[in-house]
Amino acid sequence: MNNHIKDQKKVLTIASLTEFGERYSYYVIQSLLIFFLIDNFHIAQAKSAALVGTVLSMVYLSALVGGYIADKLINYYRAAFLGAILMALGSLILALSTSENQLYLGLSFISISTGLIKSNMSSFIGRYYDQSNLSEGNRDFGFNIFYVGINLGSFFALFLASWLKDSYGFSAPFYSSLIVSTFICLNLLIGFVIVKKYIAPISLKLTSIIHICAVLVIYVAVVFIVLKHPDIANFSILIACVICAWILIASAQQRYWRNVLRATLFFMLSILYWALYFQIFISILLFIDFAVAPDLFGISLKPSQFLSIESIGVLLLGTVMGKLWLMRERKGKPVHDINKFNIAFVVIAFVFILLWVGIYYTQAQVKVSALIIAIAFVILAISELSLSAIGLSMVTKLAPPKFVSLYMGIWLVTLGIGGKLAGFLSSFIHITHNLAQTKANMSNGLIIFILLSILGIIVCTISRYLTRK
Repeated sequence: MNNHIKDQKKVLTIASLTEFGERYSYYVIQSLLIFFLIDNFHIAQAKSAALVGTVLSMVYLSALVGGYIADKLINYYRAAFLGAILMALGSLILALSTSENQLYLGLSFISISTGLIKSNMSSFIGRYYDQSNLSEGNRDFGFNIFYVGINLGSFFALFLASWLKDSYGFSAPFYSSLIVSTFICLNLLIGFVIVKKYIAPISLKLTSIIHICAVLVIYVAVVFIVLKHPDIANFSILIACVICAWILIASAQQRYWRNVLRATLFFMLSILYWALYFQIFISILLFIDFAVAPDLFGISLKPSQFLSIESIGVLLLGTVMGKLWLMRERKGKPVHDINKFNIAFVVIAFVFILLWVGIYYTQAQVKVSALIIAIAFVILAISELSLSAIGLSMVTKLAPPKFVSLYMGIWLVTLGIGGKLAGFLSSFIHITHNLAQTKANMSNGLIIFILLSILGIIVCTISRYLTRK
């Protein structure tokens, strides 16, 4: 047991540092993209919101490609290393971009790099726990620690991105992503030595290299076309849904059909949740920029720096909640995954209600207090930890053998579909320079978000009995 605990620390350190870097690079883009499109490329607000949703969807849809490359060709760890190289290339292209074609190309590389890193690092951790004799409580605890590492990257990106952009222009935060991506490559190279016994051996042939290159070129070309022609995005989402359904059906072997049904339910709930959560990067982010007083305890915050407050909440609460799940398990009263999902929907509903109340009780021509936003984002961390970190762990528990990375890909695809829905919903919430109208529009949008959250609560409550082992 002691050896497994020591190995757990090594595996989690390498994986968490990798996800730290991946999330830093990704969140630099996610927090700035809506402003990058509007301010730098002068794209209309509604179209920009829809495009951000498309980018979110393609970034997470790429997890299917990343899962395929890992499962069929080079395994989880090496796929993540390949992703780190492509992320560095994508960051460089974005830093140098002066045209929409360059923008779309850079985002295409970022898309596939995220799919290669994010799903496969999680799968790598899951494979470690499969090989160890540690309990499911330790697995959940480990994924919470891993999720803290993810949010460290998010925090630094969200805190620094706006400052770098305002001080040195849009290129500066993308150059910082290039530096961090290089760090990921070095970290994974060192990891080849430290955690070698948990990296599956392969025999890399020329045909495999050609196969990988062909898949990458085709996917980058597809993403580029989808971003350049948004009408195609909906069709790509449909194709992704068909692929996910095919994977689920193919994995439903006789002894695993119940796992597949449970996983399908969780995937559907995940889509709804992320459609709500990703509003903070589109409609709520724009609302903060136009209608929220920037001063918080004497500190003037940029819009993306407000988002870093939620990352702080995750950092502060991640280990606590992980230990809470472990403590409940040791007492013989484990919190089932469906109940954790239910907590996520209850808390996010409360967050939207708090934001709505903050707008309602502020005079029409007065900006909303920064304190309301800060409190809401700290509470939001509880919701995210109850679903996202647990979702990663849940996938590794439910996936049939030889389908772990593909299931992790489906999990990330649900984020992509949710992101696309988020862009669709936010395109109807028009943020203007008329403060009173902007607040009214946001209030109407929040009511819709609250109702959708309640729908999630109802589904979780009904389904809790169906998902028990």
